[in-house]
Amino acid sequence: MSVTLFPRPARFLASCMVAASLTGLSACASKNAPQDPFFVRNSSQANFMPSVSSAHNYRPSTSNLTSSLVAYHEPATLSYPDRPLNENLSASLEMADYVRALKDVGLFPVLMRPGPYTVFAIPNGPLENYVKQWPTGPRSPADQAQLHHVLAYTIVPGKWDEAALRAQIAKRHGAAVSLYTLADVPLVVRLEPQTGELTLSNVAGQTNRLWMTGIPQSNGVLYFTQNLLSPQG
Repeated sequence: MSVTLFPRPARFLASCMVAASLTGLSACASKNAPQDPFFVRNSSQANFMPSVSSAHNYRPSTSNLTSSLVAYHEPATLSYPDRPLNENLSASLEMADYVRALKDVGLFPVLMRPGPYTVFAIPNGPLENYVKQWPTGPRSPADQAQLHHVLAYTIVPGKWDEAALRAQIAKRHGAAVSLYTLADVPLVVRLEPQTGELTLSNVAGQTNRLWMTGIPQSNGVLYFTQNLLSPQG
């Protein structure tokens, strides 16, 4: 089946993102003023952001009778459509590692811009498993560049909510849609025939399911993925 490609980000943006991982993002951040929600119309609506981190971190205590899973219950975290991606992601415990990694490689300020951007965020567990390949963390320039590439693959210029993706796939009679990312590698979105759910795949055909789909942000759209999808495969 044919795959439709959507606009490739400008080359200077990709180059700027790569340079940012080694030199900082000051030059890139100056491109477009930071997104200012002060001028965004306020909203009384919100979406719950899922999490499993607290349950995974809980360990029963035999010495403390008050220790229970209830004591480790995580308060609900909300995503507000009148707030930008950087603020809503920072409020999510499940995305704590993702946010930290974006800051480490210099990509986080991108999510402060007007955009719009569509983000396919990686939960704590899959990201922690990925960085275990570096016992002391991604310290070398080569490791930082590799992590930068993986994280840039989760950010797509443009506003692609679930309705927009489904409409494009239907328009092409079920053909997959390919979205160019800040990693300058296509991220493929298709409908799973058995379930009708949207799934992600890379150029090598590896797949990734979605956990939270198309939550509106003041400067784009936010998805949570169930795993980490490498651009190289």
